[in-house]
Amino acid sequence: MKNKKVVGSLLVLSTFILSSCINPSPTSLSSSISEDTSVTSISEETTSETYEKDEDGFYILEDDYFSYKEDTSDTRKRNKVFISDAVKEKEQLKWARMYIGDKSVPIYNVKTNYSHSWNPDAPNRMNNGVTSIGLEGKVEIKVQLNFNTLRHLKISPVSKGISYDYDFNRRVVTFTITSTGQYTIEFTNDRVIHLFVNEMASYTNPFTDAIVFKKGVHNKNNDSRINSNNQIYLSSGQKVYIEADAFIEAKFISNNTSNIQIVGPGYIDGSVFERSATTNKVLVPIEFNYCSNITLKDFGVIDPAGWCFNMYFNNGLTIDNCKVISSRSNGDGISIQSCQNVNVSNSFIRSWDDSLVVKNYPRWDNRSIEGTTRNITFDNCILWTDLAQSMEVGFECVGEIMDTITFQNITVIHNYHKPVFSIHNGNNANLKNVTFKNITVEDASMGRGDGTSTLVELTVLYSSTWSDQHKVTGLGSVDTVELNNIKVIDGIIKPKINISGCIDPRSGYSKDPHYVKNVTFKDFKLYEDVLTSTYTNLEENYAQNVSFSTGGKEITGHVFNTKDISEYGNNIDFLN
Repeated sequence: MKNKKVVGSLLVLSTFILSSCINPSPTSLSSSISEDTSVTSISEETTSETYEKDEDGFYILEDDYFSYKEDTSDTRKRNKVFISDAVKEKEQLKWARMYIGDKSVPIYNVKTNYSHSWNPDAPNRMNNGVTSIGLEGKVEIKVQLNFNTLRHLKISPVSKGISYDYDFNRRVVTFTITSTGQYTIEFTNDRVIHLFVNEMASYTNPFTDAIVFKKGVHNKNNDSRINSNNQIYLSSGQKVYIEADAFIEAKFISNNTSNIQIVGPGYIDGSVFERSATTNKVLVPIEFNYCSNITLKDFGVIDPAGWCFNMYFNNGLTIDNCKVISSRSNGDGISIQSCQNVNVSNSFIRSWDDSLVVKNYPRWDNRSIEGTTRNITFDNCILWTDLAQSMEVGFECVGEIMDTITFQNITVIHNYHKPVFSIHNGNNANLKNVTFKNITVEDASMGRGDGTSTLVELTVLYSSTWSDQHKVTGLGSVDTVELNNIKVIDGIIKPKINISGCIDPRSGYSKDPHYVKNVTFKDFKLYEDVLTSTYTNLEENYAQNVSFSTGGKEITGHVFNTKDISEYGNNIDFLN
């Protein structure tokens, strides 16, 4: 079909843009386009005919619109893209379709939760999209919608600078990905696709002796490796490989073992299991207790029926390029409890409870043995927190040693409920050396639902809900916390910063103060201003040596490493 410009369509588009930008929320600094959003083009082209719709509401476009043509004159390096065929047993998203050239990329339904008030039944869950591809080089992606959008259209992380073209008339978004990692494409405030772009190497089984879960659905009814309780028990030295678009409806569990690896770009799917916070019915997908030298890499966990990664009294743990999307009660992302020497990197967490959380517990078999937490690092992760905190230490801190916990190179796409940065020492830990550095917060919208409007909360306090839940202890302290090179782009006006120790309110305990001390804010940019001691919504109680400074350099937040792709041309090798 021949295209031509139509003035009428531009008038409708102009009206659409204008209506999307008026009447902003009085409690938010958010606008339709944030300061870091890449330049966007909106197509002025339309056809001379009205598009017909198919049975799902998508426009039926020109025959060659989604096409791929080899350029025989292009002698540059070829791009490699892995696209798996759809798993027919898994329901696909109804409102969007994704294409790379003429290849359809399956987008599966995944539940997300836009309620920002805790409820045991986790209401307001809805279908959004999740998909993954493998990539070496670069790739142009088109997403066709069965509705029109513009106001909320955003590709995150915004600091990656991914520009897009939106063809308003065809309802197609086009953008190019030039690096592996995790992305979210927001079309409206409650419609999003989670796109996971993996290294090509992850699509090859690295083991000769692995337990392999092939593409398709695996459950206790069709796979003998899953027991009647929907569990897969792993022994020392075992290796597991999860193929692309394998969906494992079970949990992995191991106790008192070592040298276990679970890798591969497939999914662990908890959607078929009941989660009841009232009866405590739960199925945690990943659970390791008293283990050492554990590697978890490349796979995704979707719709867990409770916590997602439950790591307890482990020493030597690597979690790399794992992805979590949770939407039900106590849907914490990665929970590190009484562990030592842990590295979580290159991972994506969207959670309906704390995204990244560190706790200290006693041993369940002998509560006189208290936990030790030491050398925990979260590095190069992307977070979206629908409920609770993005980066949390506490409340449960049973055991005197909690030392060297680092959150670095983190992007928080959204935080809707409680603090982005939080320490809640509700027990006897002498909690030391916690670092938050090189962090970008795209949207600090805390305080929605039953949340609080606090951005940073560093506390020692007794909690009637949490402090006595696992063992009754006195209170400890928080000593040496650094927040360095922090960039908050957007969010609520004047969020609260709370740095507070306390005097134990319980009878029979010492009335000596429990301090939060030696806290450093360095190069912390809150919207347009660098944070200083004169910030009007700063609260300090039983706090010692809290300082604010700037080195006068650019405050960058999280900067992603980039690869040189200049040697790659436009031709693609499609693999599956």
